Amino acid sequence: MKRALKVTLPLLLVSALQAQEAPIEVNPNRPTFANPALTTQSGLAELEWGLQRSTAKDDGTGFGTPTLLKLGLVKDLELRISTPGYLRLAPSGDATATGFGDLNLAVQWCYLHDGLFGTDQAVQVAHTFATADSSKGLGNGAPIDTLTLLFSRDAGDFHIDVNLLESWIGQTPDLGGGRVTQRAGTVSITRNLSEAWSLTGEVYALQATPSTPMISSNLWAVAYKVSKRLVLDCGVDLGLSHGAPRYTVFAGLTVGLGRFHKP
Repeated sequence: MKRALKVTLPLLLVSALQAQEAPIEVNPNRPTFANPALTTQSGLAELEWGLQRSTAKDDGTGFGTPTLLKLGLVKDLELRISTPGYLRLAPSGDATATGFGDLNLAVQWCYLHDGLFGTDQAVQVAHTFATADSSKGLGNGAPIDTLTLLFSRDAGDFHIDVNLLESWIGQTPDLGGGRVTQRAGTVSITRNLSEAWSLTGEVYALQATPSTPMISSNLWAVAYKVSKRLVLDCGVDLGLSHGAPRYTVFAGLTVGLGRFHKP
């Protein structure tokens, strides 16, 4: 018995140390509108950052630096802090506006693995703070609350994400105050071309509100996995509806910053 313990205990110790020293591996959400159901590794701080430039149907332009910080609080639970970043909006025939966009805080919980049809399932609750200068068109001017249901599935070399969203959008006094509801949905399919390269296609739509038209668009992106810790991406978003930009080009990265506690 003592001999068995002498052999078993060191093996358990080595196994525990290996688990604690598991390599950092990022879980990219960008550059698509959809998010995967799986969350950031427990204890990992992960940054997503990009550059994007849009051209509207009337030839107005917009520039932004979308930024998302994800913190894996525990297994299957992450905290998300995001912003459109620094914005430069140049509407056709109007003054150019620059500044920072609204701040968004969210929590995502992956409550089921390999559920119905083999999907991972999660729920995300988000609140957008009206921190931007809405008089310049840089933000909403009132808070927004969003509930998202997320479904993800791997099928061979393919990965599929489906998101269903409902937002309660605050209205400024000049729009009558109160809140309006907006529904949105998206389907994203990623094809792994090799260990490093992948290609993603996505279709998404946002319901019209009293102050905004319906938006529907399709997005195409290619990603390169430099390492488990760093993924680069670039692509184009092509508007389908009149309310969507004519096109948006973007490039960015997802990087694991480091661990703030052991998993």
